[in-house]
Amino acid sequence: MARLITVLLRLLIWLLLSADLSTLNVLIGVMVALLLPMGRRHRPLPLAVWLEALRASLLAIPLAYAEAVALLLRRRPWPERLEQQAWTDQGVSLLIFLEVFRITLTPLTIALGLDPRGGAIRVHRLVPPAPAGAGSSGVAGSPPQEPR
Repeated sequence: MARLITVLLRLLIWLLLSADLSTLNVLIGVMVALLLPMGRRHRPLPLAVWLEALRASLLAIPLAYAEAVALLLRRRPWPERLEQQAWTDQGVSLLIFLEVFRITLTPLTIALGLDPRGGAIRVHRLVPPAPAGAGSSGVAGSPPQEPR
């Protein structure tokens, strides 16, 4: 399953970079995706783990568009915050890539690196302003953290 996802992601990146959907270009992309070396082997993970990571990455795409529009419409500076996002340390590089991709794709967040203590990714986030009358200025579900 991981090999198929890896090949499909490589093909998607090839097509995005080349911006050409001709038959020849798709065939070249498939050949490149198959010929590039695969990562090291890991114990097989349940299908549910792969599907959840893929689902979260795909759901980040419409969120990225919504955040980009919000960023364009609001001209004033956005409040900033550094936070830690926990991630499952399965040791599979594709899962780590999908998590960092999901974080970095959205225009209001950027992955700064792994926390030195492990188990979390340091994330810089521009916090959407609270609606008028709301008492909280943070993102729902993520407690604010002090910058270091």
